[in-house]
Amino acid sequence: MNAIEIITPDVPPLRPQDDIARALEWMEAFKVSHLPVVNDGRLVGMVKEDDLIDRNDPNASIGHVMDQVELPFVRSTQHLFKVIELFSERGLTVVPVLDDMGLYLGSITEHEALRRMATAAGVHEPGGVVVLEMNQADLSLQLIARIVEGSDARLISMFTRTLPDTNRLEVTLKINREEISDILQTFERYDIFVKSTYQGSRFHEDLRDRYDELMRYIDP
Repeated sequence: MNAIEIITPDVPPLRPQDDIARALEWMEAFKVSHLPVVNDGRLVGMVKEDDLIDRNDPNASIGHVMDQVELPFVRSTQHLFKVIELFSERGLTVVPVLDDMGLYLGSITEHEALRRMATAAGVHEPGGVVVLEMNQADLSLQLIARIVEGSDARLISMFTRTLPDTNRLEVTLKINREEISDILQTFERYDIFVKSTYQGSRFHEDLRDRYDELMRYIDP
């Protein structure tokens, strides 16, 4: 999913000659705290709500208060992940989109980016979530997929993150059904640590600890 596919069409850019009052009015209307400033089809600045509120003259032009240094933007062909990265790193509510020639194409709001990210991750699809933990060297996407599909289930999405100051990974799986006990048992048989699971409204943490407790109870 590329940036050009998720442009939010109803958020207009400002012009340098627009006044602060208009910028604040639009920010309130579109529920954002940033707006791009465009002149002759090119991105020339960004304005932030906090900077505008402190100004005493609401009739002053945007051109005198806009930020022109290190303007944030993404290219039209960049992936949704890059858009999310820019939102996260810069604390933005709007990200401008430019084509390969530097022409302004539109903007993406934080809300729209998160909505598309949720769709891509299958957040709204019914199913269970499994969080695995393993050494980086032990990660096998083929094995994980085989375990899930071997139980007549399907992987909707998968995300990994490196745990801080370790060589271990946390692998989050979204699976297309909520009853996943057979899948969890298979992970256990392959000695893959199931850190937590979310099945509907139920949350189970440290499943292996619970399993060990059960085994100690059965075989004291």
